Amino acid sequence: MKKCLFLLFIIISFHSYSQTFVNDVSKVAVVVIDYCVDENGKRYDIKINQDKSTYKHEGWRQGSLEHFKKGKLFYLMKMTNECWQAVYYFVNSKYKTYELPEEDRLKCKAFHRGKFKYENPAYSKTIMKRRKNRQIEKGGLAGKQVYKIKWTDDHKYQLETLKMSLEKDKHKEGNLIEVEIIEILNPQTYLYKAQITNDEDKNIVFGLITKI
Repeated sequence: MKKCLFLLFIIISFHSYSQTFVNDVSKVAVVVIDYCVDENGKRYDIKINQDKSTYKHEGWRQGSLEHFKKGKLFYLMKMTNECWQAVYYFVNSKYKTYELPEEDRLKCKAFHRGKFKYENPAYSKTIMKRRKNRQIEKGGLAGKQVYKIKWTDDHKYQLETLKMSLEKDKHKEGNLIEVEIIEILNPQTYLYKAQITNDEDKNIVFGLITKI
């Protein structure tokens, strides 16, 4: 039986960012697409994962599926004989320029260390452990990921990608990711936006993280 692995796929034609801004979600929603790659690097069995997809707009769901079918993926020959997932993000438009109020920034110190999880069905089994200088993510379908973490402000931090366990992700080692907490939902959960800063592709990703 093929093992199902995870791949973050960036939207490149719907919007200049890695997500689409919409007005019919409260925070962030996703469309998750399942697919497999055969021994020749050809994709097949492409379909929307109904259980993991939280964005319900049928037009955008089908648009995401068609976009993925027509798009091209790098490193397909490192993905052969496996099944994967691609994720399309849909974010409330108010977060385009949203910033965390200054009076809330000290509260972010509670997120500097501890154990966390992503509030995203595609990462539901991934657990993140954050120490003073390291952030380690493992479990689920993305393999083990090791980052050096540096807090540049109470609500901002930088991740340097040190180690990726999946062969297809090795090229990401050395990437610098700038992360900003832009909203605190409750004492355990925050909304963030993240951007790779040392890459030509300046896509921004939004998501929710909860301390556990």
